[in-house]
Amino acid sequence: MRVARVPGRIVGCIVGSILGLGLVGCGSPGDDGDDDGTGPDPIELDPPMARVTVPLGSTVNQEYRVYSVDGRGERTDITSACTLALDAAFGTVSASTVTVHARGGETEVRATCDTRTASSQLIVNLTGQIIVGPGTPGNAPDLFAVATAGGDAAREPLIEYPLDGAVSPVNMPGLEVQWTAAGNDLFHVALRSEYAAIDVYTVGLEAPLGEPDWAAIAYTAAGGDLEIVVEGLAQASPGTKYAGAPVALTMSRDAIDRTAIYYWASSQGQIMNQVFGSTDAATQVRGECTSCHSLSRTGTRLGYSRCVNNDCGQLFAGFLKYDRGTATWSEAVNANGGTIRGSYSTFAPVGNPFPTDEQSLAIVSMSNGTLQLYDPDTGAVVPSNLPDVSTHGPGAPRSGLMADWSADGGSVVFASAPGVNQWIDLNGGAIAKMSYAYANGSHTFGEPELIVPGPITLASGSYTNFFFPSFSGDGALVVFNGARAPWRNFTDARTAGQRLFLTDAAGTWVTDLAALNGGDIDVDITWPHWAPGAASDYYWVVFSSERDYGHKVTRANTHSSCVANGVTQCKQIWVGAISKATLKAAPGTDPSAPPLWLPGQNHQTNNISPYWTAEAPIN
Repeated sequence: MRVARVPGRIVGCIVGSILGLGLVGCGSPGDDGDDDGTGPDPIELDPPMARVTVPLGSTVNQEYRVYSVDGRGERTDITSACTLALDAAFGTVSASTVTVHARGGETEVRATCDTRTASSQLIVNLTGQIIVGPGTPGNAPDLFAVATAGGDAAREPLIEYPLDGAVSPVNMPGLEVQWTAAGNDLFHVALRSEYAAIDVYTVGLEAPLGEPDWAAIAYTAAGGDLEIVVEGLAQASPGTKYAGAPVALTMSRDAIDRTAIYYWASSQGQIMNQVFGSTDAATQVRGECTSCHSLSRTGTRLGYSRCVNNDCGQLFAGFLKYDRGTATWSEAVNANGGTIRGSYSTFAPVGNPFPTDEQSLAIVSMSNGTLQLYDPDTGAVVPSNLPDVSTHGPGAPRSGLMADWSADGGSVVFASAPGVNQWIDLNGGAIAKMSYAYANGSHTFGEPELIVPGPITLASGSYTNFFFPSFSGDGALVVFNGARAPWRNFTDARTAGQRLFLTDAAGTWVTDLAALNGGDIDVDITWPHWAPGAASDYYWVVFSSERDYGHKVTRANTHSSCVANGVTQCKQIWVGAISKATLKAAPGTDPSAPPLWLPGQNHQTNNISPYWTAEAPIN
């Protein structure tokens, strides 16, 4: 693919009036003191406000002077005795020159002369023209500039991706805008925010925006919306252009720490590792994985289950442990040994009960419908009351499965289903929570409390089966799946209508994540988990869905290997935002937004069961 930048004209202009700032300080050139002898002269930074325009991939130099102003208003240049500084995200300083980088927004340039300071506002506008693809004419910008706007709705390109109203972490790696042709063969993609005006021209139906251009655009738009509009025209009759409806992508200020998303490429039988922030292809962690997996919050332990010898009547669990010294995974407990007849697993966090990662505990969903505690390094059962208490609840005995341990180790949520022997698929599940304590060598789990007993009634039906609960990193929230019927349906996986819901950890409220789910549609959404670490504006949830990824992944073009077990198109990994402001202002209302596709994954494989962990130890 050929990507060429159209050279931009670098613009620098100075506006505003000179403002004085008086601060007490010690002597320097021009520091004779006020006429009344009350202290040193104030200083001024000139220009008091500068506005520059920086093209993508370029820099602009802005000169500054610092003046000492005496009581008569006379100014003395003291620049050489002062130091300039600004936010490193916007540029660098050398003596009196600020080199502004390609990152739009507002910042402050600050001058320091001994203890005296002054500041100047710097406004940066980011611009750029990008021509994509070998078949795109070099005069595409001119064709669109002179074309008149048409009003034929059938000729207006429809943006297929990103989804309108989606929210992105500021460091989401890259974006590919996708749209329909609508009878056109040349396209102009306009990206606009308060401080950015980027124009992309192509004959294709996608505009891939990669690094470093996308990072410059994203950080420029952070804290606001990036508006995307696609125009099209026919090169044979270029006099008229047709603009489709705009899409707004909210760019949050949240920058997610370097982390890893582990997922199961079920159509290939592989557990994959995708480093967040990278568009490099995912790395294989383990092959021969034919069922569920889990990750510890440190990213150093992995639980999995396998149909031994490809016989799913012989499903057993195993554990891997990562050795940071050798940068390799070791098979601590091999499922082929047939010692743990189980499926889903979860790990105790470091700090509860053990102070380091040298020891750990794992809870496994057993084939008899109970939860059991294991040592993941040896495969030995750890004595506790868990197998018994996990079956308690209304109409006991019940089945306990799909457990998730809280980050502080004090609580466990799980799916509690009526009857016995539910350990993979289930019906009638409720979301249960129980406490955990370790004292005097004893592991004790409290009586389960059903925090989401159901049913939940929506326009799309009555949801009576709840499963896959997951604690947020701070333990305040639980995201979980809800379905209208037993999970799974091997004829059509969408039939059960599984979608995501949210509750607080006490179960005082519950809400459908309607915006994230796509309204009332059924797109087989499963396996939710949270991003680790703290973010200021949003919680972030990763999950798997059969939702279309633009026109790249649909039922019509999905890879044949994905069509199995009721799945009709390749499931993909998506990331959704949960607004902290909405949770605070109106708990119990939908705090979600439409999701984003995770860059770097293979869109021709079935990608499910994503776990988001701390920084990946994979080298």
